[in-house]
Amino acid sequence: MSGKKRFALNVGMNWASMALSMVVPFFLMPFVVRHLGTVGYGVWILAVSTVSYLNLLDLGLRSAIIRFVSKSTTEEKIDEAQKAIGAALWFRLLIATTIACISIALALLFPHFFKVPYDLQRASQITVLLCALGVAFGMVSGVFGGVLSAVNRFDITSGISVVQTTARAVGYVLILRNPFIGHSESKDLTALAYWELFTIVLGGLLTWFAAMKIYPPCRIRVNRPDLATLKMIWSYSFKTFIIMIAVQIVFYTDNVVVGAFLSVGAVTMYSIAGSLAMYSGAVSTTMGSTFIPMASGMDASGQTKSLQQLLLRGSQAALGLMLPIGITLLVRGKTFIGLWMGPQYSQTSGTVLQILLISQFFTIANSTGGQIAFGTGKHKSVAKWAAIEAVLNLSLSIVLIKTIGLYGVAWGTSIAMVVSHLIFWPRYVRRELGVPIRTYLWEGWIKITLCAVPFAIVSVLVDRYLHVKSLITFFTQVLLTLPVYVLGVLSIFHKPVLSAFRRWQASRLVTQGIAS
Repeated sequence: MSGKKRFALNVGMNWASMALSMVVPFFLMPFVVRHLGTVGYGVWILAVSTVSYLNLLDLGLRSAIIRFVSKSTTEEKIDEAQKAIGAALWFRLLIATTIACISIALALLFPHFFKVPYDLQRASQITVLLCALGVAFGMVSGVFGGVLSAVNRFDITSGISVVQTTARAVGYVLILRNPFIGHSESKDLTALAYWELFTIVLGGLLTWFAAMKIYPPCRIRVNRPDLATLKMIWSYSFKTFIIMIAVQIVFYTDNVVVGAFLSVGAVTMYSIAGSLAMYSGAVSTTMGSTFIPMASGMDASGQTKSLQQLLLRGSQAALGLMLPIGITLLVRGKTFIGLWMGPQYSQTSGTVLQILLISQFFTIANSTGGQIAFGTGKHKSVAKWAAIEAVLNLSLSIVLIKTIGLYGVAWGTSIAMVVSHLIFWPRYVRRELGVPIRTYLWEGWIKITLCAVPFAIVSVLVDRYLHVKSLITFFTQVLLTLPVYVLGVLSIFHKPVLSAFRRWQASRLVTQGIAS
């Protein structure tokens, strides 16, 4: 399969997986909240958020696998790829054992740290323990997921994600609606945790089998790696590890801060907004995940111009996909949350969402630059600034939650991200990729954002004058206003669009000529 077709298939499958991962929680979240209750769901989110910190013990190994396997494959150095895979697998087996031990202490301390109600304490401990064991298993299977990503088989990883998402959703519904189970918050929490572990094991086994089938060099014996291989991997993964810590603080500490300083119930309010903010950028980040092996290959081949084009076009595409969703949630988020989760969540969660969308814009705007930094191995300065952003984020969130409550956590996240992304990234792409700051901001950010201005105005008018009473009507209104956004994009990008269409026509004629 040609490179372009493989890229198109990867992006298409990633989007399909992303679409399912957005649609399923959309219908599932109100269902789970209704059955578990605000407090029960808050305990679930806190358990998942707390356990997610164990992922930091990955130490950046996944990105190292993708980097070295993709680079070695491009250079046809299979022995080096096998050494990297073996070292990562050896490391992760040790890490998984450590996580299994830590999970016991984490489970015992959890209900006391977050003041979990007495009747949910035992269930919360079991939930934390099972979720932690899921992380341990995922550490091992993640090595093979990294191999699939390194060889550009995102279609396989996305397919496995689809299976996991579907199995998870079906299990949740059957568990919470099973008439033969004596339902209570504690029993339902425990049952969901067992099912979550099952879906992780299922996905891990499928990933292992696919990697063995598609990339035979990963069939290796697990031995302690040599010192040279360890140094090679650690020199790359340590920088990634710093970034992982920063990302964990920026995106997953908010719920923990809310639970520690306010209440378990307030976590549900915040997580509703946080999940929507993340969904708004999911389309873009899913597409961007395919850029790491692409950038690695371009860097290994010395294709500087191609990297620059990947940065600019990738940034435009990422923002272009995010803006209609983000703007809809920004100006109509309170209306949507009221229809989706209930009017009791509309005002508080809607306001948190509006604040978080500020940070989401900058995250997506620079996401392609981040993927290229990982792909080319030029992420040392990225790690430093990510650490600065994380410290600023956590500090502001703790200070502001004491003064303005729940909204303070959201403002801490957004302020820190705006400061970091405006100061660091434009200078980074100029220094490392040779793209002038003015070119990067205009071509990558501003042009595509201007396309969305008419759509934003229309969305404000529709929300103000056309009141809705159902989600069907809401989505119908959004679909009817989307052509305004499309016209805005075409008004500015009509020349590149026509050029791409003509190239596509020409390629079809060539293909038809060869076939005949």
